[in-house]
Amino acid sequence: MSEIKTVLISGGTSGMGRACVFKFLEAGHNVATFARSGDSCKALEKELGGKFPQASYLVLQGDVTDEASVAIIVQKTVKKFGAIDILVNNAGRGLFETIDTIKPGDYLNLLNVNLIGVALLSKHAVQSMKKKKTGHIINIASISGKESGPGREFYSASKYGVMGFSEGLRKELNDFEIKVTTICPGMVKTGFFSQHELRRRKTANKGKLPLMLRPEEIASAIYFIASQPGHVAITDITILPFG
Repeated sequence: MSEIKTVLISGGTSGMGRACVFKFLEAGHNVATFARSGDSCKALEKELGGKFPQASYLVLQGDVTDEASVAIIVQKTVKKFGAIDILVNNAGRGLFETIDTIKPGDYLNLLNVNLIGVALLSKHAVQSMKKKKTGHIINIASISGKESGPGREFYSASKYGVMGFSEGLRKELNDFEIKVTTICPGMVKTGFFSQHELRRRKTANKGKLPLMLRPEEIASAIYFIASQPGHVAITDITILPFG
């Protein structure tokens, strides 16, 4: 991307979101990001302050499940940078339970973060994109949005939802020249998985932890997708550990 873009990234204080923040800033773009934890936002802002011009980034506290919070984040981003060119819907949570142990409240929270949060942030960010008649929404789904398994059915349901939402949104926004991409990673080495879930997967994998991708590898793929010329649309990409 030769032109300086403004990128809004949800859940940017850790994992894949954090890797995306650094990837786009290092490439010379403007980045706005947010997370629920005030402490993690302050820590990220301090770290960015030592490496990048203050005019190039914005770190806010916010919650993707709270529409008022989402609206304020988008407004502040547009106020500082003028527009939103790229939205990376990264914020998400995991829930790996069996059908007879799941708590309904936990499942509703999962859906609110993984699916409703994607829709709310897209709803508000797309208004800026429509004004420019250009933009790109990149939704981080999961390999679990394409295949499921024991203990993954609830998480998979939320990510299948992201895939269906993205497909419809892609067709809806086509006339506005706004691209929509889904990216479906396999396991990524972040703090996403609980120790219990890692032990479960280790047991299922003959006593060895499955191979995992690094957050920086996903960020590089996202940057590649966002860097394509206007006439190129990558609608969906799956990235898995190899070996």
